[in-house]
Amino acid sequence: MSLKFKERRRARFHAVQALYQQAVAHTSINELKLQFYADNVERHLVEWDFFYRLLDGVDKNKVLIDHKINHYATNDLASINLIDLAILRLGTYELIDCLDIPYQVVLNEYVDQAKELGTEEGHRFVNGLLDKIAKEMRIDMV
Repeated sequence: MSLKFKERRRARFHAVQALYQQAVAHTSINELKLQFYADNVERHLVEWDFFYRLLDGVDKNKVLIDHKINHYATNDLASINLIDLAILRLGTYELIDCLDIPYQVVLNEYVDQAKELGTEEGHRFVNGLLDKIAKEMRIDMV
């Protein structure tokens, strides 16, 4: 696994944690960016610019992202586990706005995050929902 891949994976991991914290404690995105950087900059390499892009992107596009998730989810957003919801929001953001990243990479990364951090069957839910969103949003799937 390349160093850049690990740095980006850690950025996603921290972004999931940050969005979860925002949902639970109502911490602002700017506070989260500062906190996660301060807490982790000396612990391991992270692609911080990507971490910031993810948090800002979800924050600025939350209405669209939540609309996409709600459209394909069988239950409403309020009933989705907060970790799974954070993972879905980040994955949906990447599918919508990070067109330089192949959809397969996005799906794999967030399914892995769901296996590690989410509910027991959350990875199946995340995979199914992100796959549906990718089919709608990504021309590279055709």
